[in-house]
Amino acid sequence: MRMLSLCSVVLLSSMLGCASRSSQVVPPSSVAQRTDVSSLVPADLGFAKEFVQLLSDSGWQVQAVRPSKFNGFFRETNRAAWIETDKGTLEVVFFDNDTAVEQMQISEEQKRAPDYHTYVVRTAKTTQRIEGGVAYFTKHRSMLIMASDRDLNEALNRTLAPRPKAAHNNGTQRTRN
Repeated sequence: MRMLSLCSVVLLSSMLGCASRSSQVVPPSSVAQRTDVSSLVPADLGFAKEFVQLLSDSGWQVQAVRPSKFNGFFRETNRAAWIETDKGTLEVVFFDNDTAVEQMQISEEQKRAPDYHTYVVRTAKTTQRIEGGVAYFTKHRSMLIMASDRDLNEALNRTLAPRPKAAHNNGTQRTRN
């Protein structure tokens, strides 16, 4: 009986020891392979490649990149892309610098009907109206990004939110005493 009990303890402890070890090795995100988005971005929309790569690197599945109806909408730029993702579609206007986007003013005019919206977008050289369904605007660096869905806009803002920088220890290790 004592031998059976001892064998049970040895078997149980070996099972627990194995269960506490993971056989799966997950590489750190910095080592994980990037999906190259070059084939998704047409040559004439090359200005959008960096943003599309950022979305892809952040776990978004980019399905298509096409010219946007906002191409030429602003006098300051004729660079805009329509980007279809697994989360929804984004319209992105690319300006020459961050200042052009930072100084942009966006307001909503009083509604004529519950589901009809009019947004007034003012830049240094342009005042334009965007009319139709609800729209969400995100200013990020030199881009104005538009979404027509709240969840999509929230996912975008989480993706673009600044991440805390990892602390560097310059090759030294600290130990507790």
